[in-house]
Amino acid sequence: MKKWKARFIFIALLFMVPIVSGQLPFPNNTEPQKTEKIVYAATEPLKTVQPSHKVLLFYTHSHEAFKPIVKAESGMQAVYDSQHNIYSLSTAFEEHFAMQNIEATTMEIDIMAELKKQGGTFAGAYKAARPFVEQAIAKDYDLVLDVHRDSAGKQTTTLQADTSYAKLAFVVGAGHANYRWNLAYAEGLHSILNGLVPGISRGVIQKSGAGVNGIYNQDLAPNMILVELGGIDNTEEEILRTISVLTQAVSMMLEGS
Repeated sequence: MKKWKARFIFIALLFMVPIVSGQLPFPNNTEPQKTEKIVYAATEPLKTVQPSHKVLLFYTHSHEAFKPIVKAESGMQAVYDSQHNIYSLSTAFEEHFAMQNIEATTMEIDIMAELKKQGGTFAGAYKAARPFVEQAIAKDYDLVLDVHRDSAGKQTTTLQADTSYAKLAFVVGAGHANYRWNLAYAEGLHSILNGLVPGISRGVIQKSGAGVNGIYNQDLAPNMILVELGGIDNTEEEILRTISVLTQAVSMMLEGS
């Protein structure tokens, strides 16, 4: 917020220059150079502010959907949808990250569509995603978020505070040697989130052993986090409110504040 205020004050001062300069006294027999200086001061391009951090977003289960959103868009009741789904929230994420001066890049691959093309099953989504994730993280990112939608219902995934929010949860695959790095990022973000809006994060869940994936491709990057955004019953308004809080928390974590 301080950065945006500073930019606003800078712009306001820039446009005050012509007004103030026109009121300054000049020596006798000296005419002020009006037009050229006024035009220059008002039209000089502002310097572009470089993003402070970079985040990569991808969606392993890209067709996970929210019932209220699918119903509003198509009239159907569905928790999986090829059009109106978790992946379609990427623009909202990017815009909210931009407001935090963070450059967010979405990995442009519909992983569930790719999985279907390969003839794979739902359980093979992480394997299908892996080569695309490996290629994407060849660039340097401060944080990598694998965004999902929880299968739980409204009572579990909704927070009633000053208004309603979609709750968040973090999943860390403890089935690889360096998982504690991923765990540290998840626990740090969980703590900051609940400092901003108490109860908005349900916690960090560690998974390993038989019957679960246990890795979730998190062995590829120590700063990769799997985040569950809401559940099947959350509304678009609740989800967007939570995205706003999440992006703010990410900014605070990366800035070390």
